[in-house]
Amino acid sequence: MAKKLGELDLMLKSIMLNNSGIDKQIIKAFKVCDRRFFVKERSYIDEPVHVAHGQTISQPSTIARMLRLLKIEPKLDILEVGANTGYHAALAAYLSWPGKMTTIEIFPDLAAMARENVKNFIKNLSKAEAKKFGKMKILAGDALDRKGEIWKQKYDRIYFTAGVDPDKIQEVRKMGERLLNENGLLLYPTRESWDWGALEIWQKDTELKLVLKERGYSFVPLLRKQDIEDLYERPKKA
Repeated sequence: MAKKLGELDLMLKSIMLNNSGIDKQIIKAFKVCDRRFFVKERSYIDEPVHVAHGQTISQPSTIARMLRLLKIEPKLDILEVGANTGYHAALAAYLSWPGKMTTIEIFPDLAAMARENVKNFIKNLSKAEAKKFGKMKILAGDALDRKGEIWKQKYDRIYFTAGVDPDKIQEVRKMGERLLNENGLLLYPTRESWDWGALEIWQKDTELKLVLKERGYSFVPLLRKQDIEDLYERPKKA
């Protein structure tokens, strides 16, 4: 009698079906970084899930594709823009350990939630596995603000989990030019027709060069500090 697959197994099967030939280490990362600690409802469905403030966490198959395109290896230092629930960053941290994993989130309450999610997740790991997430840093702020903490160091990989509208493309590329180490990769989704666009991969050589553009993706827009100020205004005194 065939063994009944659990929800996590079914999610992994869907990831592999949608990412033919995917590296086993990426699949292992999805096994270790149990999605139920980061997505409370419909934890293992291979679809985007709403989080808060109109934000969504990408479907696992899309996350796997992004990780694959980034060619993450141990010892790489990584910057993620768009921490969301902390799930994507945890996967990247596992794959890049003992490199440093930094992620920044524009919504302060989502950044706080991501920290709590990671904290609870680590509690359920063995000491050997838990140490692989010890260099994760989750910040709140505007990633494109050049006065921010993330602009004080360099990275081997920079990736965005929010779509970049045409008016922000040049800022994002300048970030890659300034913050990437030699041969580093920049990945971001574009928003070219409504929410739809492509995943673009750029490599830092003497200058930034486009190495891949893969169409057929939809992401919520990358936001700046001014875009969310109304949500966090202090109540005015009478």
